[in-house]
Order: sequence, then C-alpha cells, then structure tokens
Amino acid sequence: MKKLLLLWLMMAPMSGMAQNESTPQDTTLYVNGRKIVIKEQGDKIKVKLYERASGGDTITNAQIFEGVYLNGQSTESRTVLSALPFSKKNNKKNRFEPHAGGFYIGYTRLSNDFLSFNPSSGADLNSSHSWEIGGNLFTGSHAFAPTYNWGITIGLGWGYRSMRLDGNYAFREIDGVTEIYSGEEAEEPTEYSKSRLRYFYFRIPLSIEWQTRLNGKGPLFFAVGPEAEIRHGFRSKAKVNGSKKTIDKGLNGRPLGINLLAQAGYADLGVYMRYSTYGLFEKNKGPELYPFSFGVCWYW
Repeated sequence: MKKLLLLWLMMAPMSGMAQNESTPQDTTLYVNGRKIVIKEQGDKIKVKLYERASGGDTITNAQIFEGVYLNGQSTESRTVLSALPFSKKNNKKNRFEPHAGGFYIGYTRLSNDFLSFNPSSGADLNSSHSWEIGGNLFTGSHAFAPTYNWGITIGLGWGYRSMRLDGNYAFREIDGVTEIYSGEEAEEPTEYSKSRLRYFYFRIPLSIEWQTRLNGKGPLFFAVGPEAEIRHGFRSKAKVNGSKKTIDKGLNGRPLGINLLAQAGYADLGVYMRYSTYGLFEKNKGPELYPFSFGVCWYW
C-alpha cells in the first residue's frame, strides 16, 4: 500500500504538467492603453494586440497586430483602420504609413479616347477653370511583413468636379441626348458665358503601395490601383445673356465610373493622376468624353 501511495505521489505532478502543456494558457496585459493577449499551447504561442477606445473600454474587434510563434519561427500581420485626420499616428520609424487619406486638388481635362492625353476636339475646356477638389476621410490598410515596404490601402472620400467650356457653348440635353450646344444655333440670340458641367462624387480608391524610408525619414512612396467613382448631382450651369441659370440636370451622366489612380510623393505630400476608364455620359446618349485629372495631395 505504501508503494502504491508513493508511486501515485510521483506521477501526479507529471500528469499535471502534461495537462498544462495540452491546455491553452492565456495571459492578458494592459500597456499604455493597449491590450495584449498571449495564448500558449504546446510549442505554439499566439500574440494579439488591440487598441483601446477613448472611453477606456477595450474594443476587442480593433485588432492591429497578430503574431504566431511556432518552433522558433514567427509570422506577423498588421491591419489598421482609421477615421482620418482624427486618429493618432504611430511614431515608430519602421511602420507602414498608408497614403489613402488626405485632401487633394487638381486640374481636369477631357479626351475623346481612352488613355489619350490629347484634349478633346469636341469639348474645348477653359483649362484654368476646370478642376476637382476632394478628400478621403476614412481609410484602411494592411502591411506585409517582414519589411513593411509593401501594403494595400483603401479609402472612402467625397468631392466635386467642374469642367468649364470656352466660347459660346453649353452642355444641353436635347431630345434625350446630351450635346455641346452653341448659342449661335439657338432660335433666339443666346450668349453663354462661364458655362460649366459639374457633379459631385464618392470615391473608393484601392491601391497597392510601396514605400521606403530615407535615413529614417519620409517615406518615399508609389501607389497604383483602381478607384470606384459614384457620381451624383449632374448640372449644366452658365450665365445666359448675363443671368446665372441652371440649364439642365441629369444630362445622361454615367452614375458609376472606374478610374485608374497613380500616386507618388514623399512624407505627407504627393502628386496624383487619375483617368476614367468609361465615358462620362451613358452610351449613345452623349459625346464620348473621358475625364482625367492631375494635381497635388496633402496626406494626413
């Protein structure tokens, strides 16, 4: 009986150790307003980092880092969702700094053919008064380990685009078809001045971005990708015989467009070029015009 009792006392700690190795062990730490969860099971260790809300409560779904360590090797992923410019920046020098949120302004042109940068022969724009302005307030990004030079960014923004015609012309919808109409063709003498087509839009850019830091500063970056554009509020406006008027609404403007967007810059400043892959007006309901724009951007 004594031998059985001694054998049981020797095996009890060993069985407890075996049970601890197979049972997940969780450790939770709070450091500088962030929650760190460490889960250990056998040879596998998983570390998750969460942001904390401004009120002090942890948002469990706001995970910004996850690392898995298995047999001495590690894999990592970092995802950031922000409502800019209200989010705080990470001051680590090796961070991935997405360039999806910011304020931009640029000139707009029209071309007759896709990927042509020649001005349209049918729509003579006043270059200095044809422009767009907008901003992306909501962004998300995912950086790729281990260097974090590459990442994917996405944004959501709103803006305004205006295209002013030179000469005595205006955008008109006549018999269901949009035309660039000359005041000289009107039945009564008509003088169009400061004539423009304008619309508002929501844009959702999705880009792949490469960046690198120069002596710990920057970063220098390049980004390219598609951009969805949801248009609304098409209006043709002008001074007609000296009086401001809204000439037509709707004008068969295509409500959804897809742009190609390219960006490059350094730190918080950059330049961009966007080109529409579809015509501005619905097929067979207006002139075949492809908008493109270029300008500067301040990223936050």
